[in-house]
Amino acid sequence: MILRKQACSLIFLMVMLSLQAWRANAVTLTVDDAVDHALEGNLSIKQSDIALRTSQRAKTFSWNSVAPSVSVNAQISKSLPATGLLKNDADYSKDPTVSIGGSVNMKLHPSIGTTVKGASLNYEKQQLDYNTAVRTVELNVRETFYGILFEQENISLLEKNLETAKEIYGSNVTKYNKGLLPRLDVLNSQLSYQNAKTSLESAKVTLENDKSVFKQLLGLDLDTDITLDGSLDDILSIDDISIDELSKHSSEVASIEKEIQIANNNLLAARLSAYGPTLSGSYSYNLNKSLSDGADWMHGGTLSVGVSIPLDGFMPWSSGVQSIANQKDNIESLKLKLENAKLSLKINCQSYMNKINQLQSTISLRRQSIDYAKQSYDLTLDAYNNGKKDILTLQNASDSLFQARVNLKSEAYSLIKAILELENTIGVPFGTLSKKEQL
Repeated sequence: MILRKQACSLIFLMVMLSLQAWRANAVTLTVDDAVDHALEGNLSIKQSDIALRTSQRAKTFSWNSVAPSVSVNAQISKSLPATGLLKNDADYSKDPTVSIGGSVNMKLHPSIGTTVKGASLNYEKQQLDYNTAVRTVELNVRETFYGILFEQENISLLEKNLETAKEIYGSNVTKYNKGLLPRLDVLNSQLSYQNAKTSLESAKVTLENDKSVFKQLLGLDLDTDITLDGSLDDILSIDDISIDELSKHSSEVASIEKEIQIANNNLLAARLSAYGPTLSGSYSYNLNKSLSDGADWMHGGTLSVGVSIPLDGFMPWSSGVQSIANQKDNIESLKLKLENAKLSLKINCQSYMNKINQLQSTISLRRQSIDYAKQSYDLTLDAYNNGKKDILTLQNASDSLFQARVNLKSEAYSLIKAILELENTIGVPFGTLSKKEQL
């Protein structure tokens, strides 16, 4: 008896510990909570942050090309006696010599200004790339969040559909046992019931797989149990959307504009390299002494200043002139790329607006379809119970009602995706167009 009580106590303790561990590893997320987790734990954002830090370091020390290079040296030497026929002891000194010296070298390039400015522009470009990476991750998080919501609500509808199919099947079995229904109707209802079970199981597997991808996107452990706090019904209440007063400046346009600034700076650097003189200066100092008794320290220094003037700029076949021409071509190409990006921005905005308007119109029709399908199912069920409709007619009515409800949720998911894509295109914070106070 005592051992049994101890065993029960141990089992109870293990169950409680397991329950506490499960609760500690469970999290409920709103869409904004999911974004916060991704910004903190997403691996691609961490990689972009490393690249940003590298670019910032390059900007901070971009002036180091004009910093003087300093070196010191020390040396001890000793002559060795000659060997063979040329041996001459008179030329042999047994005392070693110590030498200590140092030098400072410096070059002043005409392109130092463009080097510093180029590092600054590259850092600004990297900031744009980092912001783009963050927005891309946030877009994926929000779309995946609502996608999982759709899958969960679809599973709820599949469960209701399964329950309906089960009730019809059970009712048909009862009627068949009473001799009120042919066996064919029972088999048809059984087949519908089994198909409903298969669809539900398949949807659950897909949901679990998508949740795993979602956890990876958020940087969560795969064994974390997540619950989403949200509903697609909120999307259905979004009113008309207008972007007339919003800035249509995408991250792509801003990135290309920064590339043009970098290209202009590179063009100036190429011109300075081809035509600009380079100043150089150096100073070296040396101190040496023989280690023989009574020897004094000897010292001396050398100072040199020079200027180098390139002649490449006056030779049309030189690499310097070709570099200038290439930079000019690159600038022209980037300007065309910018013009095309601005045109694409307008087209994409209009395309998303057309899609949003179409989806909102479709949602209104889907609501009506659900009402009609519900009325049709109720009437068909009454007729079936009175023997005026067969099982296939009733099943078709049930399927139509189920499909109408699924279609409405699907349109809601498509609507929020289109809104998110539009927000990403015009560069506004996510959620701007879906907030009623902003409309």
